Amino acid sequence: MIFTTSRYASAKLRQEAIVMAGKAEDGVLVPRGKKTVADLIELARKIGQNKIMILKEGKNTGCSEIEISASGRWRWI
Repeated sequence: MIFTTSRYASAKLRQEAIVMAGKAEDGVLVPRGKKTVADLIELARKIGQNKIMILKEGKNTGCSEIEISASGRWRWI
């Protein structure tokens, strides 16, 4: 699973993403930077990951998860 943050995340949220990626069995941390959701999905396909966890803060604090099927289709879960 790829772990990343929403854009313009605080240092605290970035640190939380680092910890979560380290605890996950197949966790990979990808700094968000200017990457769009489409960029993250493309990267996940390239490195063989089938899920993306986006940590968010602010008005919509929490996390969003994207599942990527073997056929390349994806959906929010």
